[in-house]
Amino acid sequence: MANQFSRDPETHIREPDRIVMTARCSSAQERYWQLDNSDPGTPALNIVIKWRIRGHLDASLAQDAFQAILDRHESLRTAIQIMDGRPVQAIAEHVPFKLVEIDLSGLPEADRTTEADRIAQVEARTGFDLGEAPLLRATLLRKSRAEAVILVIAHHIVSDGWSMGIIAKDFVSAYQALGRGRKPALPDLALQYSDFAEGSYEGLAGGALEHEEAYWTHKLANALVVEVPPDRPRPATRSTNGASLSRLLPRPLTAKLAELARNEGATFFAAAYAVLLALLHQRTGASDIVLSTQMAARDEVELEAIVGPFVNTLVLRMQLSEEQCFLDLCRAARDTFEEAVDHHQWPFDKIVPMLPTHGDASRPPISVNFIVQRAFIGVLANDSFQLSGIPSPLPGALYDLNFILVEREEGWRLTCEYHRDLYDEATASELVARYESLAEALLASPTERLPRPTPTSLPIASPLWLPAGPAPPPVVDATALHRTWLQQTGTQPTLFALNHTAHNLRLYRPLSQELGPDQPFVALQLLDPLVDGAAPASVEQLAAAYCDAIIATRADGRYRIAGFCRSGVIACEVARQLAATGREVDLLVLIDCWAPGYFLRQPYGARLLFKLRRAGRFARRFWRAGARSFVTRMSFWLQSTAAMRRAKRLLFWRAADEMADEAQFWRTTDELETLVQRYAPPSYHGRVMLFRSEAIPDGWPPDPALGWTGHFATGTPCFALPGEGHEGAFSQAGSRTMAERIIEATRPG
Repeated sequence: MANQFSRDPETHIREPDRIVMTARCSSAQERYWQLDNSDPGTPALNIVIKWRIRGHLDASLAQDAFQAILDRHESLRTAIQIMDGRPVQAIAEHVPFKLVEIDLSGLPEADRTTEADRIAQVEARTGFDLGEAPLLRATLLRKSRAEAVILVIAHHIVSDGWSMGIIAKDFVSAYQALGRGRKPALPDLALQYSDFAEGSYEGLAGGALEHEEAYWTHKLANALVVEVPPDRPRPATRSTNGASLSRLLPRPLTAKLAELARNEGATFFAAAYAVLLALLHQRTGASDIVLSTQMAARDEVELEAIVGPFVNTLVLRMQLSEEQCFLDLCRAARDTFEEAVDHHQWPFDKIVPMLPTHGDASRPPISVNFIVQRAFIGVLANDSFQLSGIPSPLPGALYDLNFILVEREEGWRLTCEYHRDLYDEATASELVARYESLAEALLASPTERLPRPTPTSLPIASPLWLPAGPAPPPVVDATALHRTWLQQTGTQPTLFALNHTAHNLRLYRPLSQELGPDQPFVALQLLDPLVDGAAPASVEQLAAAYCDAIIATRADGRYRIAGFCRSGVIACEVARQLAATGREVDLLVLIDCWAPGYFLRQPYGARLLFKLRRAGRFARRFWRAGARSFVTRMSFWLQSTAAMRRAKRLLFWRAADEMADEAQFWRTTDELETLVQRYAPPSYHGRVMLFRSEAIPDGWPPDPALGWTGHFATGTPCFALPGEGHEGAFSQAGSRTMAERIIEATRPG
């Protein structure tokens, strides 16, 4: 049924087009020609716009209106020809225009939009032949007598986003005149695009911009490749396989961002750019970040009404420091952008050879692009209809990631265009969501230091600082494996208790003893594990290393997994990965383990009260044990905040080997905490038991399951354990309680 309403390829009979003049291509046009020449007909260079038409639209008048637009703008009558090995603009005196009409009104109403979107996607990804004008086409999708969609597609070599707005305004005006029986009275243009192209070429050829070249040569010296770690290895040859998703940002958030920008004498772009820099800093760990943006080189009033590719790509290179707060970053972003604008006349195609990606067929010149703009097409109207712009399909990906902020009637919408060869939809969705949450956090505390870089919790093929290439299966450094068998025999599935940060490898011994001789029990620790020669960059990678160690220890495929404190988060991901590979996970046990981020989402006052109460109980308990015990244990507790550790080294003496041991423990703890807070736990549907010690008071937090509600099956039990303090969970009474609950839950029948 759908094929009845699809446009099949058709042969167009063209009138002979008389070439009235040729002109040199602008730098932007030469760049687009090079891209097309390397991938002929690539749809990634298409500009795709959808107009919603409400009211009566006559197709023949609409076609005549498009014809009037072509007659007005030389660029829309331009093809690209090769002369002496270089592209030139070949401008025809007249080029006929054909508006394709597809009637969808015969479809059920619910199917019309679906079919219109499908056709739009197919058309968006259909390329142009640069040697054949016009490099503009339009399709009228008739949904009813009073509603239609016009899909307008132009090649970047003859147009840009601003130009598409000009075409929309000219269309409404020309149709108005034609509907009244008059010839369209579109104003004559003082200049055409070919005039601009010739003028810009002469400026470059005359050496007037030598200082621009010197500036960019210095600015981009020793620049590094910066990319958000991909989900898959980068293919050797780049495609344009792209997709996009968007998120409407809350008005209060964008209003605060705009107010901060005004207060700092900056544009909204600079403040939004600063948020993206903070996000990239967090995701990549890079402090020297290069990305690109676009600006329209319409410096003269005479250029504002011309259709053509006036956009030039600006390269923004920014150095971040650990001492900066968000206000500092906004000011630096403002200065970086303004400096780049001051040197915008040097064409991007001349900058490309200065970039570290030059000559690498697998990469775009710059991985991440950022655009902030207002919608080029608002609401336009004439006597017959109302025209408004609506979201359009993505024709292809020019960048690895392209973040676009567009202001529409409903507010600022953030779109992420992502390269599907590299990134999953979930990754793009998480990045967009993180942009919003990070902006909220930065605006709430603009004078505090920027958040520290944290490795992404998204699955990645290779860290940024390693060369991209095929990703072999993770290889665990066996020298980092610490395995303690607490019980080797028994008929139950082996229980692997993860012990990633604790000093004492026999922490779980009381629990093993209470579970009895029928429960095989292994305490497993990967201290400083290496995955493919580098430190794990996510909980997923760390868990994969533990999975390999578990399988290497016992390959029978039936397991029970336990984790204490932060190691419980690793245990959760280990259980998920084992189950995903078809292995049986009989039970997952989490002991005093908060769901990632849940504690930090609680009100500040509640968190402070919890910490004070815990500290008071801690101090009273160990003071009763004696002054020496109090000093030793309090010094240990103080180290749970990084700020106190340097002071501790001065106040509390330790032997060198003991100090090194504690230093390694806290380093591992900090690294794991970083990974845990970036981890977004998926749903897990296996059997789970939760235990919480007396270190967590009754009645708090609001979720007695410590934030895990919603991640596990409804009714997952959470049991309180007797015993003083966090590690009191493994007291004799606490271990006995856990063992009784585990045995009861796993008893057959």
